[in-house]
Amino acid sequence: MLRNFWFQLHWLLGITAGTLLSVVGVTGGLLSFEHELLHLINADVMNVVPRDTPRLTPDELVARVKTVSDRPVLSISLAGEPDHAATVIFAADNPAARGGELVFFDPYTGEVLGKPRGKGFFSAVMGLHRWLLAGEAGKQLVGASTVALLVLSASGLYLRWPRRFTDLRRWLTFHWSLTGRAFLWNLHSVIGTWMLPLYILASITGLYWSYDWYRTGMFNLAGVERPARLGPPGREPVTAPLPEVALDTAWQAFNGAVPAYSTVRMQLPRRPGEPLSLSYMDPDAPHERAFNQMRIEPTGGAVLEHRRYADKSLNEKLMGSMLPLHSGSFFGTPVLIAMMLASLAMPLFTITGWMLYLDRRKRQTRNAKCQQASANSAV
Repeated sequence: MLRNFWFQLHWLLGITAGTLLSVVGVTGGLLSFEHELLHLINADVMNVVPRDTPRLTPDELVARVKTVSDRPVLSISLAGEPDHAATVIFAADNPAARGGELVFFDPYTGEVLGKPRGKGFFSAVMGLHRWLLAGEAGKQLVGASTVALLVLSASGLYLRWPRRFTDLRRWLTFHWSLTGRAFLWNLHSVIGTWMLPLYILASITGLYWSYDWYRTGMFNLAGVERPARLGPPGREPVTAPLPEVALDTAWQAFNGAVPAYSTVRMQLPRRPGEPLSLSYMDPDAPHERAFNQMRIEPTGGAVLEHRRYADKSLNEKLMGSMLPLHSGSFFGTPVLIAMMLASLAMPLFTITGWMLYLDRRKRQTRNAKCQQASANSAV
């Protein structure tokens, strides 16, 4: 009876939530190497020819970019590599709008290089992945389908659990010689078993963005204080002129404290007297969210706070690296690739699950007709 319950629940969730999971999985797979793909198709925008002349200081760069746009500059990002462009985020045209406009500049001359091509495509893919481009309703559907993936993983594991440990090898081996329904079942179950740990990891981390109570619970369980603002800087609406800040003084303090970096983002203050916030990554950073944080006094250049990623506790690293955990990059490129393949393979389980379901219904209908025919002949 217990096995039948899990079986019925497994196929019911599979044929209902499976379509949504396919969309979420494929879009997640497309996002796995977003940065690398954008860099590939925007080599003329994101790269520059290194020069013997020194690069512009932050104050000089801001002075140059202000001749391009009169909108407030929210942040500046500079690269440690001499052939990488600088990026500036301007406030949106609508003062009350969230976010801003990303533009690439030559760090040696301040020349406008342009906006990255393909950014709109990946933004749409992210919208599909997070909320199905349907606002709060879509977000709830994605959250519910993520819970369904956890149940599908648990029920699939229960239904496949080998009776004996010696059956483990056969349990994990795909048999190409099979045909028909046996082939579909073997394909569905064996590949699902191999990808099961990745789906569980994607589910328990994906719910972080679906439910606020779940996110709060994760911070409480980890014993880590939840930050007041989640997400990248520069997301709050700009409703007043930004204060003038001497960035070069802070830049000198940063270079005095940090000998090498791969990229640094300077978040300009929103209110007078507010410290300048810098987020930077070491040249050998373990993943794309391994940020070090620094806060600098805006006039005197005194370092008020300097928090390095390497000095954080394990729980702080985990809670601050939810996206790398979700994508697999936290564990290195091999796991990132494996997670991408598992995400792209999500439609396989929906298709094979539907085929197995329809075949079973056909068999049940045929058996019922045979039983009815036998009963009629007996009469």
